[in-house]
Amino acid sequence: MGSQPHIVIVGGSLAGLTLALACASRGIPVHVVERAAQRADGGDSLSVSLAAIAATTGHDPRVYPTLPVVPAYRDRHLTTWPALYAWLRGRALETAGIILDEGKMVASVHNLASGAELLFSDGTKMLADVVIGADGYHSVVRRAIAPEAPYARYAGYLVWRGLVEEQTLTRPVSWPSSGGLWIDFEEGYRLVAAVLPGRDGSLEIGRRQVTFAWFDAHREDLLRATSRLTRDGYLVGTLGRGSIDSDVRAELLEMVPKLWPKTWAEAVATGVQSTASLSGAPIAEYLPDKLAVGSLALVGDAAHVVSPMTGSGLATGVDDAMMLARILAARPAGEPAFKALLRYQAARLPYVRALVQHSRRLSAEYAQFALQD
Repeated sequence: MGSQPHIVIVGGSLAGLTLALACASRGIPVHVVERAAQRADGGDSLSVSLAAIAATTGHDPRVYPTLPVVPAYRDRHLTTWPALYAWLRGRALETAGIILDEGKMVASVHNLASGAELLFSDGTKMLADVVIGADGYHSVVRRAIAPEAPYARYAGYLVWRGLVEEQTLTRPVSWPSSGGLWIDFEEGYRLVAAVLPGRDGSLEIGRRQVTFAWFDAHREDLLRATSRLTRDGYLVGTLGRGSIDSDVRAELLEMVPKLWPKTWAEAVATGVQSTASLSGAPIAEYLPDKLAVGSLALVGDAAHVVSPMTGSGLATGVDDAMMLARILAARPAGEPAFKALLRYQAARLPYVRALVQHSRRLSAEYAQFALQD
């Protein structure tokens, strides 16, 4: 292998930390820059393959320190976004070869004749041999790679998300600790709910967490009125916690007993009423034409965005990290690092394009069903 390139990963969330660990475990040092001092967002459940995470990161979430999970189906488990983020960040902080530079916002990136340049919001600059965008579906790096198509498109519906402490409910949720997702359609709405480990990892009844994802195809006007959706159908923002109008929450609250069974109704109602819990995530989809240009490349939601109905968003980002780290580690001596990025693109692009096209079909079918009901 040639001399180690200076690799900067933009984004220290799930995809960025996974890639950092994948690279470091294969002897490739990386510098992660993340705009938040320490991320705290994400209240939904995640479907994870513990074996894939172990193989990719070099750290096994099934042994101490373990990742709190409940079984979902076959070899899949459920966890929460905060739990997985904390686990990945903890491993990154203790792993040699990873610089985690938090509270540093990237304003733009640019290809140079050799390497790339990052410009930060404070006016400072950094040079790198390779820059990998793992900065989500609003990716700054994507704007440099695909300036003609920088934004993800609205899929036609949003998801109201909440994560509720079971101990705040008047009675525990009658759903087994063995886990699994509950999914139902009522009057054009879709609810996915689950009981997850508590913040301390406990599966004891009364100490767990309850998560829900309420699919709603009737909020385009709200998204346009709040400037989250452009006239051309591109998403430029979400309805974050604390930003959802009380009238909207009151409307949702009134719908809860009409739509959802008693098993989940109180938890959903509690989440809807809580400004600290409820968020509205417009579902985005992004079909990439490229994953790399020059010394820049993309992984995770920066590279491709799919509906949660595919169950593949996180898994595809983990696969991206595995493949890119392997290709970088196998780079022949003396070869410019950007050539490895082209091999990564050739290997991943056909698969992720097919996945996004599948996601679009699922979204179109759901939106048509929801609006006709």
